[in-house]
Amino acid sequence: MKRAFSILAALIFLLAAGCEKQGINETAPPAAPTAFTANLNVTFGDTEMTAKLTQNSPDSFEIQILSPEILSSLALAYANGTCTVTYDGLKFETDLTRFPQAEFGALVTQTLADIAQDMNIQKTYSEGVWTYKGAGERGTFSLTQSAETGAWLELTVDGADLHVVFSDVALTQ
Repeated sequence: MKRAFSILAALIFLLAAGCEKQGINETAPPAAPTAFTANLNVTFGDTEMTAKLTQNSPDSFEIQILSPEILSSLALAYANGTCTVTYDGLKFETDLTRFPQAEFGALVTQTLADIAQDMNIQKTYSEGVWTYKGAGERGTFSLTQSAETGAWLELTVDGADLHVVFSDVALTQ
């Protein structure tokens, strides 16, 4: 009886270990999340800031700046190619070249949209992380994604001197 129990316990352990590994596919990346929230740590040129990013649908994003305090009342909404800026109670649509503080958000959201549309993106897998590389208006970008959870990890846009670290990603789809 003890031997049968030992064999059954070993079998359950092996099945559980196999199921745990099933979530990671090394040949195809997880689907790009199109509805999530995440905290961002952003370095954009000489500026460092934190923000909260919400993606509501494949082409609808909201970014609320959390720090530095001078920008904490700045919110950006990107939908259908338009950026609406809300700052200290004022709300207006803007051409991003006239409001450079909003440009980092456009770079983040456009990169995520390009990944979702699979627009000339090179994908590689290594050690539990998928890396997406491509080129945009401001140069080459690299975006990493957890193979296990599908959450975004890090974004770099070389030509814009932009580096973003995603944390506390909560997928809502």
